[in-house]
Amino acid sequence: MNSETATNQEVNVRWLSQEECIEAGAKNMDMILEYVEKVNLWLAQEKVVEPELLHLLWEEGNYSGKRIGVHASLIRSEEMKVAAVKGIPSNPMNPVNYQTPRSNGIIILYHEDTGYPFAVMDDTIVSALRTGASSALGAKYCARSDSESVGLVGCGVIQNAHIEATSKVMKNIKTVRLYDINKDKAEQFASKWAHLGCNFEICDDIEQAVAPSDIVYTATNVNLDNEYIPKEWIKKGSFHSGVSMWDHKDEAILEGFNKYCMDYKLRLKDDKYPLSELTKSGRLKSEDIVELGQVITNKQVCRESEDDSVFFVTLGICATDTANSYRIYKNAIEKELGTEVKLWSEPAMF
Repeated sequence: MNSETATNQEVNVRWLSQEECIEAGAKNMDMILEYVEKVNLWLAQEKVVEPELLHLLWEEGNYSGKRIGVHASLIRSEEMKVAAVKGIPSNPMNPVNYQTPRSNGIIILYHEDTGYPFAVMDDTIVSALRTGASSALGAKYCARSDSESVGLVGCGVIQNAHIEATSKVMKNIKTVRLYDINKDKAEQFASKWAHLGCNFEICDDIEQAVAPSDIVYTATNVNLDNEYIPKEWIKKGSFHSGVSMWDHKDEAILEGFNKYCMDYKLRLKDDKYPLSELTKSGRLKSEDIVELGQVITNKQVCRESEDDSVFFVTLGICATDTANSYRIYKNAIEKELGTEVKLWSEPAMF
């Protein structure tokens, strides 16, 4: 029985493992990019409902330590009407202690008509790839179109997604500067992506990767109050996506950049994030930050000159996971992938 269209009282849920999600397209960056852009467009068109995210910290105040992110979204576009709840735990010691990924994700898809779940799926791959796609989409609309160099701080999973997505939307990249505290990881990264035809430079320090680069992505394990990028490292006309959030010092954000963009301004209500803290304290005005969907629809402008330096923030729109997971679910149905798990044969009535 197709759990999404069941008409009797029985409800089944399709379980899709990570391997099945991959077979159904989870690693297809072209698809991921397509639906990340669509979701940003749907946000601007008010076809997405997404509440504030929730972070559960195992250690109080340790935002880069063990935590569980809880996200939710509802999409009501012409193409799809679906809701989802996503949980994504993170433990930076997993790769060290268990040789397993730092983060894992599970997403539950819900039917519009009944509110019943119809799929439970791995979201680890989609979550990583859509993060890279979100930054790359920011670069597509806010970086200089003639950008030739990318600086990556950290050479882990998210940076793999960044370089793949950026290679698809920024066509003039010639140089990629890499810094990782583990130099072997930087060298392995360069070898993995050598087929892109870029000149990969392994940097001895972070400044060498950041200061001369047109596009900068930071994806590190830095924690609040350990910010390290000063305003002097911000190249005029550059685009920075602060993925790990606490890499840039306040002075760098306020004085090194003159333009600000984020994928979802509701996140300004969240605690402890750089732009939210700066707006709450009055050091930055909310109206000075544009939303990416508004730029895509030409309702607002971010970059106005070649010298504009843009600070971009993507904090993870759950709807991008939802849309991509729904597409993967549809592909899985066509490929007859997954396992039907019964929620109930007949609902208990109290």
